[in-house]
Amino acid sequence: MAILKGKPNAGQGGKRGHSNQDHWEFTEEIKLAAKKRRRHQAKKQVSEGLNQFLNEKKAPLNATDN
Repeated sequence: MAILKGKPNAGQGGKRGHSNQDHWEFTEEIKLAAKKRRRHQAKKQVSEGLNQFLNEKKAPLNATDN
């Protein structure tokens, strides 16, 4: 049988994540920021798609008037 040496002092992560992470925010803060970022990106994509659709819808009418 091996002799237990006890828990190591460093590098085992903890409440704020692993020791090799560049950030020290709590996981919930990161999740909320990512959710907000995705929501804003989706809103932007929808508005761009709507504008593109409306422009395409107007284009054939203008082309036939010439």
